Amino acid sequence: MSMRGSLIALLLGAVTSQAAFAVSFQPARIGNQETSLANLIGFPDIPGDYTLYVRCEVRVGPAGGIFEIGCYSDPDVDSRFYRAISLSAESATLLPASVDGENVSSLVMVTVVFRSRGGERVKAVIPNHGTNAKELGLNYIAPQRYGNNRYEPRSEIGLVWADASIDVNGQVHALEFVETKWSNREAKRYGTEYMEGNRFMPGFVDGEPYAMRFVKPIFGFRNGFMWMDDDSKCRSSSINCEEYSRSGRSRYVFDD
Repeated sequence: MSMRGSLIALLLGAVTSQAAFAVSFQPARIGNQETSLANLIGFPDIPGDYTLYVRCEVRVGPAGGIFEIGCYSDPDVDSRFYRAISLSAESATLLPASVDGENVSSLVMVTVVFRSRGGERVKAVIPNHGTNAKELGLNYIAPQRYGNNRYEPRSEIGLVWADASIDVNGQVHALEFVETKWSNREAKRYGTEYMEGNRFMPGFVDGEPYAMRFVKPIFGFRNGFMWMDDDSKCRSSSINCEEYSRSGRSRYVFDD
């Protein structure tokens, strides 16, 4: 074989080797099925004109069933909006995520919008938290963690925000943390292990993988981090949140 032929064979072998390691992702989607989360959420009977955004993370099983959902919003959002979302999650489904054609569990970001104007009420579920809305619009799908969470905090942790970029292969880059009054060393350690040690699938735009910014709250108290009375840890922070767990066990909110 000539030197040129050997070089071509070598290059083809490298391409074939890379293709063998390529991963095909299909993110979990809201869907239009009868049991879709978007179809089952009720609109609380609260008068007035308003537009509310409740951001949630949903743990979805390989069959599309919802196991847990955690939500947060502005401090003055009425708790009945949280309850409406939690109640719908008991019987709602999403279209499940898959990796190389095999369904997997996933942690999915959604935003539930409640809009009331002149007596007309509209609700919608958007597949992201709006981090990239200026660049990509409202309908892009945010990156999703898939499989089981590989890390747990060693002790109680507070709230920290992870801010990173996730490329088209699901790799995390440029990870930074935004601290809050609840942040501590353990929160940042756990956040680093969580973001760098778990598996993520990329965000999607128009059905194709797309590199994008990914912002996630990471917080967990061992007694749960739930919507409670006004003097709870949750209410004392800058956001409200509510934990829903079908199993009833304590967990780290927005995670399993």
